[in-house]
Amino acid sequence: MRDYFSRTFIVLSLLSAALWAQEKGSITGMVIDAQTKEPLVGVNVVLIGTERGGSTNDEGKFRIEELPGGAYQAEFSYLGYLSEIKTDIIVTNTRPAYLSVQLKPQPVQGEAVLVTAGYFVEEKQTQPSVIGFSREEIRRFPGGFEDVVRTVSTLPGVAINTSGGRNDLLVRGGGPAENLYVVNNIEVPNINHFSTQGSSSGSLSFVNLDFVENVTFSSGGFAARYGDKMSSVLSLDMSRGRDDRPGGKFLISATQFGANIEGPLGERGNYILSARKSYLDFIFKAAGLPFVPVYTDFNLLANYDLSPRDQLFLLGLVALDRVDRDQSTEENRVTNAGIMDNTQDIWIGGINYRRLFNHGYLDATLNFNFYQYRFSQVDEFESEYFNSRADERETGLKLQHYWSISPGLGLLSGVSVKTLLNKNTTVFADTIYDSNGNRTPASALGLENSYAADARAQKYAAFAELEWDPHPKWEFNAGVRADYFSFINRAAYLAPRLAAKFKFAGRHSVKASGGIYYQSPSYVWTVNPVNRDLKALRNDMLILGWDYLARNDVRLALEGYYKRYRDLPTGAIPGVNDYIVMSNTGGGYGGREDDFQSFGYFPLTSGARGEAYGMELLLQKKFSEIPCYGQLSLSYGKSELTAGNGKVYPNQFDQRFIFNLSGGYKFNRSWEISGKFRYFTGIPYTPVYRPSENPLNPGLIQNLPEEYLTARLNPGHHLDVRVDRYFYFRSLTMTLYLDIQNIYNYKVPVRPSYDFWEDEVNTSNSIGILPSIGFSLEF
Repeated sequence: MRDYFSRTFIVLSLLSAALWAQEKGSITGMVIDAQTKEPLVGVNVVLIGTERGGSTNDEGKFRIEELPGGAYQAEFSYLGYLSEIKTDIIVTNTRPAYLSVQLKPQPVQGEAVLVTAGYFVEEKQTQPSVIGFSREEIRRFPGGFEDVVRTVSTLPGVAINTSGGRNDLLVRGGGPAENLYVVNNIEVPNINHFSTQGSSSGSLSFVNLDFVENVTFSSGGFAARYGDKMSSVLSLDMSRGRDDRPGGKFLISATQFGANIEGPLGERGNYILSARKSYLDFIFKAAGLPFVPVYTDFNLLANYDLSPRDQLFLLGLVALDRVDRDQSTEENRVTNAGIMDNTQDIWIGGINYRRLFNHGYLDATLNFNFYQYRFSQVDEFESEYFNSRADERETGLKLQHYWSISPGLGLLSGVSVKTLLNKNTTVFADTIYDSNGNRTPASALGLENSYAADARAQKYAAFAELEWDPHPKWEFNAGVRADYFSFINRAAYLAPRLAAKFKFAGRHSVKASGGIYYQSPSYVWTVNPVNRDLKALRNDMLILGWDYLARNDVRLALEGYYKRYRDLPTGAIPGVNDYIVMSNTGGGYGGREDDFQSFGYFPLTSGARGEAYGMELLLQKKFSEIPCYGQLSLSYGKSELTAGNGKVYPNQFDQRFIFNLSGGYKFNRSWEISGKFRYFTGIPYTPVYRPSENPLNPGLIQNLPEEYLTARLNPGHHLDVRVDRYFYFRSLTMTLYLDIQNIYNYKVPVRPSYDFWEDEVNTSNSIGILPSIGFSLEF
């Protein structure tokens, strides 16, 4: 297998030499005020390390042409604003590189000077716990599958789901359902294939990375404009399609193949459209698994300028997920009996209209989210004992307005309404299989034989944020948010938030934030009418951090956080499920493997609480005139939960220490190498036994609740390496890469699982070293 990948990589490299030709490309884009969104005229644009540059015209646009292919950095400077440097600008002869730049006003006192934020978007933020990535940084990330969510999951404070194949954002002691996704101001419940119902996680992002320009991730302390989530916000700023001529791209990787097309819409607009389909047979057969997930997705983006002050953005996302099973042998049927069938159709649409005013703007956003879940589970005789058909629809309208009251003082406010349709029909047989593989009445797990819901509800929200920069050294953001969730009996909630930043000694700053964060119960929990007595989940959060911009391309940050959780949902049946806290579930695909806990069908109360605290150290080096980049982080965190039975348990994602080291080097415009090393301490788990060897309950594989999360995995580590080769041809550009995950084939410890066919307990991941090769062809 290794010879196959090596030969393929060498042959493609040699074949391309015959097509080589030196061609020129261009950089184009637009610069606007980060607060009012108005175009900035006369911004100075300089390509670092060259004698090329330009300035923005009266529409805030610029264009620099006749550039050799390769990677560039551009500095944008304007008097009265923080200057900014954009890096990893990839210029090719096939497509103009487009940049959308937002400069932040900087209060000027005394003699006017230019102040820089360097390469880091974080330096423009008042709130702590913010980090930014460009598309290129995500694309080349080793072991990331060019996946936005998977790359973010390697940041400080994000725990690792060692079972693999999951995109769980487990942020600072939070669970997988506590994360918000925002795509160009449009809120999306989940952007992952094979998503977990009631959660924001899944297996792989269905947002095409080619459509993303920048990613901003907040791991806490986010402002009042964001609500209904307690831990983090992942915001995607989408790219614009080309407006000069039609073009496209073909891509093939280890997990999928697909194509993009893009081009102009008249003289004022542009579009991008993509279609992708998976082929995971190689990976799953290598792991000896008798099933293969199959996914297809489609992405559509369109931008259209109705006038210089009126803009439209259109978003369309579709994800279709299926599981193919091989039931040809008895062994396969026994193995597949432990896997819940997971069929999903996801349809997301949104349109955002922006109107620019003097000293401000108005955004009007209309969006539609439809998640269709079809779950079922059968035994080894292919007899079905669980079936769930759920449709969750959201239709939302949001208005958001910014008003620049005076220099250094602005008000952002907004209102929103979402109409929800929650339709669910779930049926259990009289007797079902539990996690021990034993036939048992559904009532023994706290479940009824059937659930039915066909409910409409609303979510209302309003917020206001006051942004005040009274002095070049001081920044404040004070906000308040009100939420109303009509599908639970206690519906109204008020959440104040405050953030402050103090800059000193030139390149140092201290940031602090505090606030209250509420999250409504998952729709699937309220399928049981009893659970409409649940309260919104609450998180009181405090963060304190220090930043040091050592160079324009080097940043050092140290942060500490404390989170106190209240009103968490917990099982209401003593001795059966009162040890379960719902925010502590959802890190898998559910079904028999967790006694159907992650669905939350059984009666729940808001009687659990918890706390999480920790510290994080982060050192970043951006790609610059020094052609290397990297990131080093060390995190310590602890999180505990007090369940409905009054006992204290560790969070099942409680990973005390995480060390990440990643980076790369560009030898020239054609070759690049990068790597990522991770070391992490073990997470808690519930011991698993062979039924014949269980010392407390012979015949069972686990002792629940007596031994719930009483053991902890050994530490783990792995190294991923990636090599990229870039080719610039006369009429197309090709990128070829080789990505090797877990290059030294370390058996990463995973939560133990029982193999019902082999009668043995598995304690390590079945997939070791994983090489993959891929290429893209852009024209």
